[in-house]
Amino acid sequence: MSETGKKLPSSCMAKTTSYHGRITTEEQSQENNYMKYIDIEHWSRKEHFQFFSRRTFPFYNITLPLDVTNLYKRVKEDGLSFYYAMTYIVTNVMSGIEDFRYKIRNDGVVIVDRLHPSFVTFDETTHLLKIIDIEITPGMDLSSFCAAASKAEREMTSHFSTSESSVRDDFVYISCTPWFSFTSMSHAADCNPNDSAPRIAWGKFEWKDGKVTIPFNVQLNHRLLDGYHVHLLMEGIENFIQGYQEKIS
Repeated sequence: MSETGKKLPSSCMAKTTSYHGRITTEEQSQENNYMKYIDIEHWSRKEHFQFFSRRTFPFYNITLPLDVTNLYKRVKEDGLSFYYAMTYIVTNVMSGIEDFRYKIRNDGVVIVDRLHPSFVTFDETTHLLKIIDIEITPGMDLSSFCAAASKAEREMTSHFSTSESSVRDDFVYISCTPWFSFTSMSHAADCNPNDSAPRIAWGKFEWKDGKVTIPFNVQLNHRLLDGYHVHLLMEGIENFIQGYQEKIS
């Protein structure tokens, strides 16, 4: 991955840096998340961005099986929530892949320096869902995130956030259907071709031949991301799980 350059203070300052495209300015934006504007004219993805921009619905869905055997065993041993753990892993892997941090704003493209999860939880009393937003701070490990997520879920009294931060494009929207498996899925969203937030879901555990798998669904904006980037995401998740297993073995 390319260098991201040094972060600037909250005031906007001009800067030139080379990415897959050319960065022209850097400034602080949503919830202290820094962003850098891309010069689309010198961006290697310019043609693809323009091609898919001509589509009124530039989104696509992919569902793949994901082997989570080792992660399932380890989080159970550590007394952690599998759902929280997967939420942390998916968000961190996406943050580590530059292309997932591209965001379309005002028909331009920016790159933010990190992503955060906005994830669905289930209220066992009301049988209604809640959406929890968590900031992943630098240095936050999996265990700390699980503790923060559990605390946020317990303390949230409403079902949905009423703050403006709930529509941030540096969120990864995550949900799960633990009651059933699936082979495809669509996600609730506005038909806004500028929508750059990835949407992730996985389904019920499936046990077979000693392995635990889940159906893993991704919805992305084709203006920014292709099937190759789904491959990078899946590879990154698998590598993270392997590293987590080895670290605590």
